[in-house]
Amino acid sequence: MNKPDEQFDQKLTQHYKERKARTTLTSVQQKALLKKATHTEPKKFGFTLQLTSLACALGVFAFIVFDNNDGFNHAPKIVLNTIDIHNYSFIKTHEINQTGSYASSINEQKHALDSQFANDLRRHQQRHIEYGTLVKVNNDWYIASCNDEVLVQIKQSLLSDLKSKHAVESGLNTGDMLAMAHNGKGQIIALKHAGAGVRQCGA
Repeated sequence: MNKPDEQFDQKLTQHYKERKARTTLTSVQQKALLKKATHTEPKKFGFTLQLTSLACALGVFAFIVFDNNDGFNHAPKIVLNTIDIHNYSFIKTHEINQTGSYASSINEQKHALDSQFANDLRRHQQRHIEYGTLVKVNNDWYIASCNDEVLVQIKQSLLSDLKSKHAVESGLNTGDMLAMAHNGKGQIIALKHAGAGVRQCGA
């Protein structure tokens, strides 16, 4: 290094020290500033403004979330898929039991068996076609009979047996009016659309 550079470095160092001495707080000044900062309470107006801003932000967020959730629910809701089994007095269950035999049973939910039920059962066994609306499909099918008190439950075992015999019409959906064909013993032997002439019970 030559001499002019050394003189320049010395001047620069001296100038830096002078500036630092002018701008650096003494320990007394630092303590006073720290004490003032810790004892200064926020103004109430600023705190109120912060709370108001937070409330507005939460309101906008809630609106966006609920509006988006509502957007996902535009598909039509089929009320028929949500049935209350307890609204029916009787549930008639049809299935193929473990021995491979056709079995049907009637579970009474609300009333004691009486002579009227026995008469209804006798009439049911004499009928050849029974109509009802397919109200639920999972493993089993539930058909609301045109006899308002009866819900017909067809177990998966019987459905499989009928399908293997091609006795279940294709394209059956919830809400469809179905015709349930019975044999002389009251056993369901076929399921199909009720046809154009029977749009609803009593038609």
